[in-house]
Amino acid sequence: MIDIALVPLDDRPVCRTLPGLVAAVAGARVQTPPADLLPAQRQPGDPDRLAHWLVGRRADAAVVALETLGLGGLIASRLRDDPVAAVLGRWAALAQGPTPVYAATVVQRTPDADDAGEEPDYWARHGRALHAYSAALHHHIGTPQLPETDVPAPIRRDFLRRRQRNHVLNQAALGLAADGVLDVLVVGADDTAVAAVGTAEWQWLWTWAGWLEITDRVLAHPGADEIGAVLVARALTAAAGHAPRIAVACADPDGLDRVARYEPVPVRAGIASQAAAAGATVVDDSSADAVLVVHPPQPGEADWATAPPPDTDPAPAAHTAELVRRLLGQGRPVALADCALGNGADPRLVADLATDGSYARLAGFAGWNTAGNTIGSALATLVAYQVGRAGGTLDENAARRLLAHRLVDDHIWMSYARPRLRHERGTDPTRHDHVTDAETAAVTGRVEHLLRERWRQLDAVPGLAVRPGSVTLPWHRTYEIDFTLEDHR
Repeated sequence: MIDIALVPLDDRPVCRTLPGLVAAVAGARVQTPPADLLPAQRQPGDPDRLAHWLVGRRADAAVVALETLGLGGLIASRLRDDPVAAVLGRWAALAQGPTPVYAATVVQRTPDADDAGEEPDYWARHGRALHAYSAALHHHIGTPQLPETDVPAPIRRDFLRRRQRNHVLNQAALGLAADGVLDVLVVGADDTAVAAVGTAEWQWLWTWAGWLEITDRVLAHPGADEIGAVLVARALTAAAGHAPRIAVACADPDGLDRVARYEPVPVRAGIASQAAAAGATVVDDSSADAVLVVHPPQPGEADWATAPPPDTDPAPAAHTAELVRRLLGQGRPVALADCALGNGADPRLVADLATDGSYARLAGFAGWNTAGNTIGSALATLVAYQVGRAGGTLDENAARRLLAHRLVDDHIWMSYARPRLRHERGTDPTRHDHVTDAETAAVTGRVEHLLRERWRQLDAVPGLAVRPGSVTLPWHRTYEIDFTLEDHR
């Protein structure tokens, strides 16, 4: 297969490592910049050196997060004050490096939390109020008066000034797609809601894509962190000349019409756009090469990161597991996107599929963060699997390792170990915590113990295990982990 040059959104595993794991399923390879060029939480990357790195790559395609190339990362795009002209100068590398270019940009989020971990400092006091103000601004579009708010005027203006700069850059990205510099552009909506300034911006950008008649090259849907993996899948399909035909199945007839938490549109709309971005075609079941099964969003405010529930409803999990088994029994390649709750997989569904080996027979699985993150990464994996099968480059071992990796990350960590660890530490689940250097060894040791405990209980992907001593906290907090899998007999 091919070599793909990747400029990731930042250095988190889902942005930096997941695209390479997806590519490996189809026998392809991903090149990433040296670690010292990449952003790490609030520390921006080096966009000028990243541009130089990209121009110097020998690769068959490029997948580029425009925030990283232009401003040094997703968080840097919310914090830095670089003028538009400087960013556009760095983006000139897109026309000088590997082609074709598959790029992504993200509409800036407005999180509903008094937490400045990934935002300007004033978010610690005014985050929730800014979220409410953002929704009110959306509702007031077309009216002459601004909504009332307690947010001080200097903060309101800074909030909107930053958004306006990024919106201009997103418009410029549309221009690059219209000019043919970008072969594909995905406009992601990061951590948004039905009513939000970001949702309005996202709708405006999609409208402009239609007016410019570039909707064959521009996709817009909820998501951000998964887009690198999705565009790697797109590069695979283009190189192979094979667009997998994917059917979508859901055990609940109304499930795909629900709007998941943190998103502005029904799950069904996100799936259609994510599939197109990954180079797949959504078709009726009768003509499909493979099936994406969706465990649909469940009602309520439970969330595995911010409000972990004591249990989940057994009925939806049982229905989804039954559907998966029926499709596997027909010999169909199946990927499972678990969108039931935000920020983690449904423990009942995973445990059900593990009991008879059904989990290990999946072509792909995801159940992390938002529905867009989950759907995009599950589709990317399924597309890579199908491209590999069609071209004779499928790496079954890489597919098995990715299946195990997502199980550890999305369930064993996010919906099993993380809630327990945070309860033990007394962590406020609505805010990002910080693990000091002095605590790190004890915390990662406890994480490994919890991971091994649940891995043994499930025994879902035999022959693999988390390597002892490999667990790290990439951003020195308990929200995400990194780890290495090893063969274990």
